Amino acid sequence: MVRWLPKRTFRIFLTLFLYWCYGVSTVRGAENLLTSFEIRHGYAYPRWISVAEGELIHLRLLVPMQTGDRCLYREPGSTKDIDVHGEEQRMQLPDAENNPTVINDPFVNGNECGIRVSPVQQRDAGFWRLTLVRGQEQIRGVTMVDVIERPILPEVSDGSVGSLEDISPDRTEYCYVQRLDGGSEGLNVPMHERCSVPLKETDPTGAGMWRVVAGVQGQMREISYGIHIENKEEQIVPSVHQEPDYHVLSCHLRYTRLMLKFCRFIRLADNLGLNVMPGLGTTRYGYTGAGFERNECGLEIHEPDGLDKGLWKCVLGYGDAELTKVSGAILDNSDTILPLAIIEREATVTAQNRTLTMLQCNVNKPIDYCWFRGPHGQFYSLSEALAPEGNTGHWYSGISLAMGDCGITFESISDLEHAGLWHCYAGNGRISAVEVSTTFTVRISVSQMISVADKVEARTGFSALLGCDSIPKGTPLQYCRFVTPTGEAFSLNENVTNERPILDRYYTNPNHDLAKGSCSLVIASVGPDDVGEWICAGKIEGHPTEHIATVELVDPQDDSTQQGDGRSTLSAASISGMVIGSIAIVATAFGVGWWRYRRRLHEEVTTVNQELQMRSFDSLGTSPDLGHMMGRLQIGETISVISSDSSGSTRASHQSFRLAH
Repeated sequence: MVRWLPKRTFRIFLTLFLYWCYGVSTVRGAENLLTSFEIRHGYAYPRWISVAEGELIHLRLLVPMQTGDRCLYREPGSTKDIDVHGEEQRMQLPDAENNPTVINDPFVNGNECGIRVSPVQQRDAGFWRLTLVRGQEQIRGVTMVDVIERPILPEVSDGSVGSLEDISPDRTEYCYVQRLDGGSEGLNVPMHERCSVPLKETDPTGAGMWRVVAGVQGQMREISYGIHIENKEEQIVPSVHQEPDYHVLSCHLRYTRLMLKFCRFIRLADNLGLNVMPGLGTTRYGYTGAGFERNECGLEIHEPDGLDKGLWKCVLGYGDAELTKVSGAILDNSDTILPLAIIEREATVTAQNRTLTMLQCNVNKPIDYCWFRGPHGQFYSLSEALAPEGNTGHWYSGISLAMGDCGITFESISDLEHAGLWHCYAGNGRISAVEVSTTFTVRISVSQMISVADKVEARTGFSALLGCDSIPKGTPLQYCRFVTPTGEAFSLNENVTNERPILDRYYTNPNHDLAKGSCSLVIASVGPDDVGEWICAGKIEGHPTEHIATVELVDPQDDSTQQGDGRSTLSAASISGMVIGSIAIVATAFGVGWWRYRRRLHEEVTTVNQELQMRSFDSLGTSPDLGHMMGRLQIGETISVISSDSSGSTRASHQSFRLAH
């Protein structure tokens, strides 16, 4: 039945149809009654009226009465016409118990066929008929009366509201809004069908006292009331309710004029995502709440299991035709109270030099604040108000602190400034006075490929693992390849396995995945030629050329200085070798000096002994002539020389002197 027509339009059409049905019944002279403009446009006035319960309505015909005319009315649902001036008309006072309809003072202007009904009740809804009888002539008109409930004011129990939400009564026709503690400029311009606070650049929040004057449908008296608007920001109020066989997780969006568009829940234990909406669900999960119109996002869990009894996040999208905002909250559905802790972070963050990069650590509860400390003592304090437009070079990253998200995005990360060990701190004073913190490493590359480690140590004859990743992490690679320190080059794929290695010892790491941007090589047995700088190269999908990274393979048993990146780098073995070598040099110098000292001392002792021996020969009474004495000795005779060392011990030294005549 013409369901596509608006309600008010349908009523008008219905009224016109009834005019046609009732028509004008005349016996003679009908033409004289149909000559005026008012008659041609309807006999009853008004044709349709919407009235609130308890109000008064005035119905009349547009044909003036003359002496001797009669005025009849018929109530909705009745088949009997009642004379307005007769004894049957319902002229009586309202009764406190049943509050009947009363017909008051039928003549307003003295020559009008009409009635006034007060107070209007629900039973008065329907078609009222008025009939003017003039002799044998009759003129009838019908008015459709729609009885509605009394208008409801905004829900302000104490005269205050928390935001600039709709402050209009039900079925507002027009309204004026005026600030009570300021000028009256707000009353100069009426608003149609909806009241709103007239904000200005100098008064962006509308906080303070206001007076609303509104005309509403179905009621003659205007409504006037005062409101107090508090300066409250948009917020999401989370709640958790647990019963033995079901749990309810809810997020209520408050203090906003915007309407909820979508509602999403994420189970952090396994990242299960649920698109929650009224009327849609599964055997275990379903929507609960008063609806998106009231900005309520709720999840009901039937027979919750172990994974359900943990941390959840609700994500709400809300806005209007031109704007969509996203916010949310974190909810703890555990059986026990969990302490404040950091639950999500990366041990190593890789980035390309001079590019946009985000660092993030997430907490298991709402947080009031968070901050980062850089490798050189830099201090970065964050808030949701820190936006990219602030020209600070960094800004807050994440949905909201209420969701435990703590992240910072750098417009251009720098190797010299940002590479190294970082600290992340977060706090919630309502839960713990002690902040939670964690550490992670930031590694920066000049290209979009970066080695897993700058240096890998492996002994000759043992296996080694070399690898590189794409930047951003997880960006797919079309292919990857390696170049050895000696210049040999080869590519890797799933067919290069330990059963089919390249050059008898190189094969693909079975754990690497090009689709996730990971390229990795296994060296089955490191040889001397493998020690040095390797090149890892890969082509990222969508890029015209490949990117490269370098990694150095060192042998810890090699004491030589390793060169890398144009700078001297020493391994632990090299440093140990240098220390041992220095000790050896000092010991050798000391030994050489000691040997020279002993030799000189020995020569001096030998000279003294020889002199003593010469004196002994003289004491034998032989010829004092040394040549004569020496001649008495047989050629080849041995002379014993006794010498003493520095320790005082004695030893015999047999030296042969060949004496010649």
